[in-house]
Amino acid sequence: MTSAGHEHRTVPARRHSPGVGTTRGQDARVAAGTFVAGLGLLALGLTGHGQLPGLAVVQDAPAWWFVPPLLVGCLAMLVKRAAPVAALSVGAAAFAVDTALGGSIAAFLYVVDLLYRAALLGSSRLRRALWVAAGALVAGPTVVTVLVTSEVRWGVLMALQQAVLYLGPLWWARDVRTGRELADVAEARADAIERLAEAEQRRAVRVERDALARDLHDAVASHLSAIALHAGGALATAADPVKDRAALELTRSFALESMQEMHALIALLREPEQAAVRLPRLADIPELVEQARRTGSEVRFAGPEQMVRCPAPVGLAGYRIVQEALTNAAKHAPGERIEVQVAPSDSRVRLRIHNTRAAAPVISPPARSQGAGFGLTTMRERAAALGGTLHIEVQPGEWTVTAELPHPAGGAA
Repeated sequence: MTSAGHEHRTVPARRHSPGVGTTRGQDARVAAGTFVAGLGLLALGLTGHGQLPGLAVVQDAPAWWFVPPLLVGCLAMLVKRAAPVAALSVGAAAFAVDTALGGSIAAFLYVVDLLYRAALLGSSRLRRALWVAAGALVAGPTVVTVLVTSEVRWGVLMALQQAVLYLGPLWWARDVRTGRELADVAEARADAIERLAEAEQRRAVRVERDALARDLHDAVASHLSAIALHAGGALATAADPVKDRAALELTRSFALESMQEMHALIALLREPEQAAVRLPRLADIPELVEQARRTGSEVRFAGPEQMVRCPAPVGLAGYRIVQEALTNAAKHAPGERIEVQVAPSDSRVRLRIHNTRAAAPVISPPARSQGAGFGLTTMRERAAALGGTLHIEVQPGEWTVTAELPHPAGGAA
């Protein structure tokens, strides 16, 4: 539930990010698994393979000598998220020691992981430096291999090996990073679209609320005008208990209807989303005619028994136009015959209200200052808002209002 001064907005769910404790536990498990896998490779004697001549400081080093640098590299994996540069630096130092001992395949396990994490989490400057360093680690050994062996095929083999070990993690990190950035952009776009839709919805609700408020205001004004008309008529004639009582009953009826619509207006302004206001439709025009007859007017109605279904704004505008025309006719031509015609079709609604006495005060400037002319302006505005037309024809002894309101098929009658 929202008030007029407060708005509620549902915050879209963000993509789930694992907590700090979860990532630390995951990193610890990966580091432990890497250490165990490295020990297995060392136990198999996979050391001293694929190294360039002259890089090994110690020849034929025992396998257990490679365990300390392996342990250091795996410990560096524990802080690869919090400090990727420091972790990579420690891992590089451990890898250098491993190379000096003759080199082991186990060392590449933590080097690949640390390279990937640094490229994924590091700055753009760090990523550029890593690409340059990786390129050097591919090109340098390749050239040396070709020069030492005089075999291009061995150089190609070295290039492929080095590219997989050093360029592979960087490439993988770039793809993952790009995917995350695209996901963030898509999420931001979805949020922007949702905010725009909510803003448009609020604007539409505000416009509809203002329109309903104006309509209820017009209805209340029409009832008050009828109250003043009947009260003035009763005061202008000689005292007659029967007629005076009938005038009081009509005045009370209009007053009660005004109170109901005023309550609806207040509820609408206070709680626009909660106020359930039942708006008049074309199907309510016969009831409007009966109401006019009870005031003493002779009203003839011509229209279908079953009104065509049309959008609510069209039905509301048609009802209000007829209501305003009947009020003007009763005010300026009391007791005269009034004809109301409603001719709906699948594409438009045609309204015609005709009375047999011209309502001169309506077009008189002094009368406009009394408020009579504003009703005509309101009728024209209602028709124009729907793309329709409204014509008022004043001739000696006659006054005719003709309105045509276009509408698509469907909606409320």
